Amino acid sequence: MATFVHAADIHLDSPLKGLFPYEGAPSIDEIRGATRQALDNLINFILTEQVPLLLIAGDLYDGDWHDFNTGLYFASQMRRLGEVGVRVAIVRGNHDAANKMTKTLPMPENVKVFKSRKPETWLLDDLGIAIHGQSYANQEVTDNLAASYPDSVDGMLNIGLLHCLISGAKGHLSYAPCTTDELASKGYDYWALGHVHNYSVLRQQPCIVYSGCSQGRHIKETGSKGCVMVEADNTALKTEFVALDVLRWVEVSADITDAESIEQAATIFGNELAVAMAGQDGRPCCVRAVFKGRCAIHGRLCSDPMTLTATIRAVAAEVSSNKAWIEKVRVQTGPAIDLEKLAQSDTPQGELLRYLNELTANPQSLALDLTALKAKLAGSGVQIPQDAMNQLLQDARDLLLTALSDGQSEQEK
Repeated sequence: MATFVHAADIHLDSPLKGLFPYEGAPSIDEIRGATRQALDNLINFILTEQVPLLLIAGDLYDGDWHDFNTGLYFASQMRRLGEVGVRVAIVRGNHDAANKMTKTLPMPENVKVFKSRKPETWLLDDLGIAIHGQSYANQEVTDNLAASYPDSVDGMLNIGLLHCLISGAKGHLSYAPCTTDELASKGYDYWALGHVHNYSVLRQQPCIVYSGCSQGRHIKETGSKGCVMVEADNTALKTEFVALDVLRWVEVSADITDAESIEQAATIFGNELAVAMAGQDGRPCCVRAVFKGRCAIHGRLCSDPMTLTATIRAVAAEVSSNKAWIEKVRVQTGPAIDLEKLAQSDTPQGELLRYLNELTANPQSLALDLTALKAKLAGSGVQIPQDAMNQLLQDARDLLLTALSDGQSEQEK
């Protein structure tokens, strides 16, 4: 039986974003260097399970290093594997190609880094495995690399090692784009993919898999992260996801429709957080708190964010036994107002609501010129969402209606 481990997007020494110290939060020192710890977990798993082969499908590094220590650390871990005969196959991804040092640091003899000029095949006769791969020559590879991959080798387990974006995947740059049908047509038994940071089995026969990243680095990389253990016999491939991460990113939503105070809202959130933490295997978590629902305290939540955040952090510390950071608190609630009924009313609030609804339906009528802002953002990777104006108008509507409603209530007292 042939066995191997598929990993990708390790982004070694990449910093975690969103871990800000505050009273009652876990110690940042405990998880500083989380990507290194995740790599350590990967190496220890391979050694414990006596796996003879490791595949790394790109983005081992995270762009330019500040010095050679990142590469030297990785090389030292590869030597640990080499001492017990473990082979390592690597293709460089877009982040690796952005780093000039990557190509100059020599790797131990047990490591094969595939060239970028054209696809090549590494035959491991003793394992009965043929690995086909190609590295990125530069950061932006828009050609379909898989189209030039060689034919499968008869009598061997054929593996395609590729950093790419499968057609239809969202949230990632379209590098080395291809389709699952194109990959399947090569006749390989397994495709070890990188670039998409979520674990996903795209196809069973042949097996086409994204291992995901080994450690989440920000709130957009939520959930369990790790590698894939693959066991192959004469009839089938068996895949198993293995968690490697040392910290998890979690979004916890709480419906606070019935809350009448910040304290009640925090209690509802605490119950949801307890459920979420129970599924993290004791790992510390960086949590984004999201509040939803139309409630009586919408105005208070928006006008006093510091009290809300402090209360939520205190509840999180108690519920999680100091294992949860509150990365951010998002208020997505609305005022406890029947908007449809209000819009039909002959009141100042109704007239305001109808006007704001017209603006929301046609935000171009505001004639805002965003040219200067877009010019400043050019090249930064930051874009203005198409629905940003609608969201701002909805927020303004809710705040104005809440303020008017609160003012009217005060007059009636």
